Amino acid sequence: AIAFFATQRGGYKAPTPPAGGPTITATPPAEEATPAAEGEVREIAVEGDEYSFSPDSLSFTAGEKVKLTFKNMGKLPHNLTISELDVETKTIASGKSETVEFTADKTGEFTFFCSVGNHSALGMEGMLEVK
Repeated sequence: AIAFFATQRGGYKAPTPPAGGPTITATPPAEEATPAAEGEVREIAVEGDEYSFSPDSLSFTAGEKVKLTFKNMGKLPHNLTISELDVETKTIASGKSETVEFTADKTGEFTFFCSVGNHSALGMEGMLEVK
């Protein structure tokens, strides 16, 4: 029956995403991430929900240009903040995304977190290492 269906209907065709829709990019874990070449912008995607980030650890090289896209996968409004690097997305609603570009100009370990209400205290934090 399956063979008949495939031959009569032209076989299975994977659905194609709608034109102009959002692009979701998988980001390798921090320990496997490769720094961008000189002059290039490194693109990073982070998702947040109640009350966590994925990935929850990132690693950049000092001086690296970063384009960070935060997508709110939760039901509540969230943002992503890296105080020590003066980086903060807008607070966005469920299903929305926000992109910020910056240059990681300090070395060290920094916490990124959601600054909405007590979300950080509830565990919505991650670690960023700038080498």
